[in-house]
Amino acid sequence: MKSRKKQVDDWSDYPFLTQRGVELIKRYTEPRIFLDVNRYASYRDYGESTWRIGYGSKRIGKHIVGRSETATTAEIEKQLIEDLKDFSKVVNSYVFVPLNSNKKGALLSFAHSIGIYSFKESRLLHLINSLSSKAEIIREWSPYINQIWICGGERLVNRRRAELDLFYAADKEIPTQLPHKCKLDYCLLNLAETFNGASNQIKAIEYLESKIKDWDPDGKSLRYFFRLWNQKPAGLSSAPRLPKTD
Repeated sequence: MKSRKKQVDDWSDYPFLTQRGVELIKRYTEPRIFLDVNRYASYRDYGESTWRIGYGSKRIGKHIVGRSETATTAEIEKQLIEDLKDFSKVVNSYVFVPLNSNKKGALLSFAHSIGIYSFKESRLLHLINSLSSKAEIIREWSPYINQIWICGGERLVNRRRAELDLFYAADKEIPTQLPHKCKLDYCLLNLAETFNGASNQIKAIEYLESKIKDWDPDGKSLRYFFRLWNQKPAGLSSAPRLPKTD
C-alpha cells in the first residue's frame, strides 16, 4: 500500500495522469505481441519502420525497442506509465479549462485512443474548451448518439461509454475559475455534473428540498440563492462583488 501511494504521489508533476485514466487505457488497449505466460515480443505496425512493444512503446527501460526485443508484463506496464507521463503533459497543453481528476482521466484515455494529433483537432476538445453544455458534450462523446464511434466495433463503443461515464462521475472537488472552498463533505456543484434523471436521484433531490423547506420555511434564503445562481457571469476569471445578505 505504501509503495502504491508513493507511485501516485510521483504523478503530481504530470497533469492528466490519473489512476482511473491509466486503468481505462489498459482495459481497452491490447498489449502486443503476446508470446507466453509473461512475455511479449516487439512488433511493427503496417507502414512503420519503428519497432514497438507492449502498449505501443518505442522504448523499454532506457533503450530503444529492437527487432528481437522481449519484455515481461511488469516491464511493459512500467513503460506505459513512463510514456503516459510525457503524453499527459501534451494533453494538458491543449486543455484550457479547469477539470477534476475524473475528467482528466477520461480525456487522457480519449486522447490516447485517437492519437494526440486527432485529439487537438477534435470537436470534443473544442466543446470542452468552450465550456459547452453537458448535452453537447454527450452528443459528441456518446457512441449511441455520435455514430462515428460505432464503426470502431464493440470495444471502441464500450471505451467511449466508459470514458463518458468517468467524465461525469462525481468528484469531491469541482474545479472553478474562482476559488471555492466547499464546506460540505460532497460539494453541491457535483449535482449539475452528475444528474441523469434516474428515479433515485429525483428522490434524493426531493429529500434535500424537504430539509431546505424545514430550514427556510419562507423561502427567502432559497430566493437569494437562485438570484445569485442565475446571474450572468461578468467573465471567466472574475465576478462582481455581491452585497451581503442578512
